[in-house]
Amino acid sequence: MSNTILAGHDFIRDTWYMVAWPEEISADKPLARTVLGDDLVLFRTPNGQPVVLEDRCAHRLAPLSLGRIEEGGIRCMYHGVKFGPTGQCVEIPAQPQGHPNMCVRRYPVVEQSGFIWAWMGNPDNADPTRIIAAPWAHDSRWAPSKGYLHVHAHMSLVADNLLDFGHLPFVHTNTVGAAQQADFSTQVTALTEGVQTDRWYLDVPASRFHQSVGRFTGNVDAWHCFRWHLPAVMSLDSGSAPTGTGAREKPHGTREGAVEFHHIAALTPQDADHTHYFWIHWRNFDVENPDMTDSVHRNVMAAFAEDQAMVEAQHRSVRRGSQTVPKAIMADKALTIVRHQLAKQSTSVD
Repeated sequence: MSNTILAGHDFIRDTWYMVAWPEEISADKPLARTVLGDDLVLFRTPNGQPVVLEDRCAHRLAPLSLGRIEEGGIRCMYHGVKFGPTGQCVEIPAQPQGHPNMCVRRYPVVEQSGFIWAWMGNPDNADPTRIIAAPWAHDSRWAPSKGYLHVHAHMSLVADNLLDFGHLPFVHTNTVGAAQQADFSTQVTALTEGVQTDRWYLDVPASRFHQSVGRFTGNVDAWHCFRWHLPAVMSLDSGSAPTGTGAREKPHGTREGAVEFHHIAALTPQDADHTHYFWIHWRNFDVENPDMTDSVHRNVMAAFAEDQAMVEAQHRSVRRGSQTVPKAIMADKALTIVRHQLAKQSTSVD
């Protein structure tokens, strides 16, 4: 990519990307999805195992996502060639056996903690232990809200938006940024593959939503603390607790009178101009109330809509080109670290 702000940010292939929610794929109908420019078909075997194959029949390259799921695989509905879960050709109509060399690419896939992950690179390097852990998915004390956005922007721009707190008081004046201030310091720590970022707002009024669910009688200590996992998965711990209750010194889940959230955002490139944005947001209050689940979903989506509008406008501007070279500011520390790390690992899909 020629533009400075996107230079050096071709996509890493040897990693796990989130490609679907578990409920999106079934044994009834194939799902088509493009990831890193690769057309994929996702489905389940009759026993429920997820499968990810190249969305191309090895005969005439018709999309397998237009095919039919059957016992033992998926059948192309152009000429009836059938492929097994590993991508091997198992049946060709009017031929005594499948063709041993007529295979489609299989992508390693893992279903874990409510996510479907696919390995887009060399399958010999696929290591499931590298997938981010999400213990809240199995803990009844936490209730999830989740969603998806299809963002018309390069993944690096979406990642940049998540990696900095400096935009919160300005982009999110009507949502999560209403009680934020631009002059709060952020602690940024570079990790081997990613970054840890911690920001605390001590003795401040609660944000509008936190006040509505926490009903605080005074000021709060609020926090946004996240771990960024290369290439583009964020695990966020955030919340508010009454000022003076020692929230900063206590681990999450033990903070007195606090409303707390765990959030995972998984960014998956569709191509150089589009990003799949999967998110899930666990809360520690009113966990049995579906109305609260819907309310949290609406609030998160409202904030993300503000981000999406800004990032898509930025992407259009970048694509048009400019004589101005972007300059870094102090608030860019985390995203600068991650960009340097990605530049060392990236390989092109162009």
